[in-house]
Amino acid sequence: MPMPVRDLMRAINRAKVIEIIRTSGLISRVDLAASSGLSKASVTGVTSDLIKEGLIIEKKSGEYEGGRRPMLLSLNPDGAYVIGVNLSISEISVVIMNLAADILATANQPLKEQCYSVEEITDLMIKTVQSCMWDGSFSKDKISGVGIAVPGPVYGNSGVIRFLPNYGWENVNLKDHIEEKLGLPCYIDNSSNTLAAAERWYGEGKGVDNFLVVTLLNGVGLGIVINGHLYRGAAGIAGEFGHTTFAKNGPLCRCGKNGCIESYAGMISLLRDAKIAAKAGKWQAKNPENITFDDLIEELKNDTPVIHEIFSEAGKVLGQGISNLVALFNPSRIIVTGTAVRAGEYLIQPLKDSLADHTANMCGPVEDLIFVQEWSDKQWARGAGSLVLQELYKSPVSMLPIGQHVG
Repeated sequence: MPMPVRDLMRAINRAKVIEIIRTSGLISRVDLAASSGLSKASVTGVTSDLIKEGLIIEKKSGEYEGGRRPMLLSLNPDGAYVIGVNLSISEISVVIMNLAADILATANQPLKEQCYSVEEITDLMIKTVQSCMWDGSFSKDKISGVGIAVPGPVYGNSGVIRFLPNYGWENVNLKDHIEEKLGLPCYIDNSSNTLAAAERWYGEGKGVDNFLVVTLLNGVGLGIVINGHLYRGAAGIAGEFGHTTFAKNGPLCRCGKNGCIESYAGMISLLRDAKIAAKAGKWQAKNPENITFDDLIEELKNDTPVIHEIFSEAGKVLGQGISNLVALFNPSRIIVTGTAVRAGEYLIQPLKDSLADHTANMCGPVEDLIFVQEWSDKQWARGAGSLVLQELYKSPVSMLPIGQHVG
């Protein structure tokens, strides 16, 4: 049954008020009314409800010029707690975070097998989540929901994993498995999308309505935010930037095609090229059969020419690919993050130069488009938790079925 128009409008106003308070940090009711376009009476009513629910709090202004000191509004960090879970090749990582995205507790479960079944991963996730809650002294009734990030495409709101290359999973509903056993609302998405949600919530995308997040890890991912909302496409699998074709006869990619951007610039591909160079005698690897990304970072610092060349080529490919994204999406900024950004200017400067060389003048200047986000392993799970925050407070308009309109 459709939501009554009056209730729907109030819910929209509520989401708008929360978003403005979140991006402002501190704001008065007068400024909130001006920013939102709502009447002072509407702002007073919405904020009163939010204060009663514990989602926002009042703080006294530090400065005033005579008269009564205004009360400022901010999000209440302890107004909600969420769990973020990240599934990677090497581990399951879990965080509990508050409404301000502060991490309050963490837990990790190493993964040692080459392949896991859905049931095995479900059990390990549940145990790791429960361990995190126990260590952080959080009961289940304090948790608003669980967000899960996976390194593969996910079909929209169904939570079905289309494909997980690590384990060869296809059309797996991990969401329902976790939700049933844990007894909490669960949201699941591709890890690049969860990072975009995190950037939108508290990072370089805070207050920015149109931006992209390019993730550089084992592969190359993309999170897309358009008009303030995460864009997932018709079936929820938009953003497979790494599997767009750069060269028809290029290296074989994990997806089965040749010449994907990922086959040049993903960490797996960088390691592949470094191993080939080592076997050809172009550099002396400590352990040629087990070269790690840390080894490559060390060789960059040691000014090893062939490793410089590998990262430079990857940066050029990324820059050319991102120039296509600029033409397609016209973003305000492009956030580049992931383990590979540890390579610093050896990767980023060729990327920027290539982006400038391949972007049409009509797209505008690109010099200030790239924002590099320093990486830590906790960011995946934190991003997954931000997925829940986004679901909790997004406007109900974005949740309407296609064809349903207000009024």
